[in-house]
Amino acid sequence: MKKILIRSSIDIEPTVIYIGDGLLASARMIEHFRPLNGKKVIVADRAVKDLYAVDLARLIGAEILTIPGKEKTKVWETAASLLDELFKMGAGRDTTLIAIGGGVTMDLVGFVASIYMRGVPLVLIPTTLLAAVDASIGGKTAIDTPFGKNLLGTIYHPKAIFTDFNTLRSLPEKEWFNGLAEILKMGLIYDDSLWENGKGHDQMIQAIEGKIAVIEQDPREQSLRRILNFGHTIGHALEALSHYEMSHGEAVALGCLAESHLSMRLGYLQDKDFEQIQERYRHFSLKWPKTYTRTKLMQAMAHDKKKTLGETRFVLIDKIGHAIPFEGAYCRPVAPSELASTLDWMERVCQ
Repeated sequence: MKKILIRSSIDIEPTVIYIGDGLLASARMIEHFRPLNGKKVIVADRAVKDLYAVDLARLIGAEILTIPGKEKTKVWETAASLLDELFKMGAGRDTTLIAIGGGVTMDLVGFVASIYMRGVPLVLIPTTLLAAVDASIGGKTAIDTPFGKNLLGTIYHPKAIFTDFNTLRSLPEKEWFNGLAEILKMGLIYDDSLWENGKGHDQMIQAIEGKIAVIEQDPREQSLRRILNFGHTIGHALEALSHYEMSHGEAVALGCLAESHLSMRLGYLQDKDFEQIQERYRHFSLKWPKTYTRTKLMQAMAHDKKKTLGETRFVLIDKIGHAIPFEGAYCRPVAPSELASTLDWMERVCQ
């Protein structure tokens, strides 16, 4: 088992991350919950309730609530329903919420934990590679709105994260590629060795440690942490316009490829580096959603959270493993005319 701490200036105490085999039935899990006196409530993706939540509830004496683990349900109505259930159960401020599932579950349950009685203790148990390397790390919680993805949320760090390799072994290939998209993103913006070796448990842990290193330097996303949004300006817009039929990993892979092309077209990234990036992404399903039009994409990008003074800003790279600082902003405005040639290219590539 590996133990990692996330420390930042906004935390009273660090988040503890445990990574290893068999953690859900381990003494470490029992030891974490034994001293807690309040209620323990597991909120599980319905798809994994019988696989993991029932046994864990029995082990630690928790009650169970379930949610659909689909992006379309990561909305205020689902959050409100969970809040109502907690009130009906008599959950107090000493209640610990335990999220089990993928990224949707991490985001949604984290959001509920952050606002229920102004915040209750939170534990995250990711069961997908994407959730393990991305949604569970960094304290970002969110729900979606009709205007776009993750537009409402908080920064609220869990007390602990338990990543059990056993929950990842049965994932279908598509889910592995979803997680790999985020690992490769870290390789493009921060650690070029991840780009070369983006697979396996060691690389997963390396990606997590890289993300933590970024977050600890900029917990509130005022500068450096923005690099984690590489590929997401276009990626999130594609997810939204597809009505979330497109998976996050597929959208991020397309977004990283597009924003790498944009980095090249704007004169920052060398052609040879882009050719290497393009070759790597041939292994992904590079297809626009059926609902795609350029107008819809531009409308969706207009709600990107990095936008300032009406301008959409992009994280850009100048080589594999390095995002451009842009005097500490770590992103720069890109006019529609500058983006046009990249979209022309992508529309030819992604049939």
